[in-house]
Amino acid sequence: QLAVRSIDKMIESTDVIMVARGDLGIECPMEELPIIQRRIVKKCIRQGKPVVIATQLLESMITNRLPTRAEVTDVANAVFEQADALMLSAETTLGRYPIECVEVLNRVATRIERSGGAGYAKDALLENIRQKTVASAVALANSLEDSKLIVFTLHGRMARYASNLRPERAPIFAFTPSDHVYRQLALCWGTFPVRIDFTGDPDETIASAEKFLRAKKLAAPGNRMVIISDVRMGRAMIDSIQLRVVK
Repeated sequence: QLAVRSIDKMIESTDVIMVARGDLGIECPMEELPIIQRRIVKKCIRQGKPVVIATQLLESMITNRLPTRAEVTDVANAVFEQADALMLSAETTLGRYPIECVEVLNRVATRIERSGGAGYAKDALLENIRQKTVASAVALANSLEDSKLIVFTLHGRMARYASNLRPERAPIFAFTPSDHVYRQLALCWGTFPVRIDFTGDPDETIASAEKFLRAKKLAAPGNRMVIISDVRMGRAMIDSIQLRVVK
């Protein structure tokens, strides 16, 4: 309960927040759990911190091949709240049907994501110029049909900014030369990290990214790419937004 009361300071001081409902249920009244979960997700999105919903998502599937309808609704609510990740525990470590659990989670999440979300990202804090630049790119992508958000990032920061704004219409493809950043970005909502080497020529790097997306059937000719990157101007790095069409 102390953690719940101090959640603002915890979010500010940490990299990722996990809402472990099993542990919370021991310390808090059960009727408060959905409210606490929603409050934490909203606060994390507002402050730009990834949030994971964990434990007891598909508890009955430890012994049963199919989930209860209540569990499906619980998973759907977590997806609708637009948490960055859902985490199974006993279902896949001890359960009889670990593969089926992951398939059910993916099936429900994929369907609910298509129906929209709670819209908590409208209250996300934009505290610096880079965040506001990314917000402009996300707004542009939201206004276009068949658009893709393409982020070239060395440290993952701009990709995380884009993810935190929960784009409504465009998936985020985050290209990075760093294995470390690639793994980190896998946690972020709506983000598909891709590991590629950057060249000294920005156009060549963009062409490589476009070729990758077409080869994986993630983009088709005519799709619009809203590209977020930084470009070198003399000795300075300047954030930029480009709009290109997949050829």
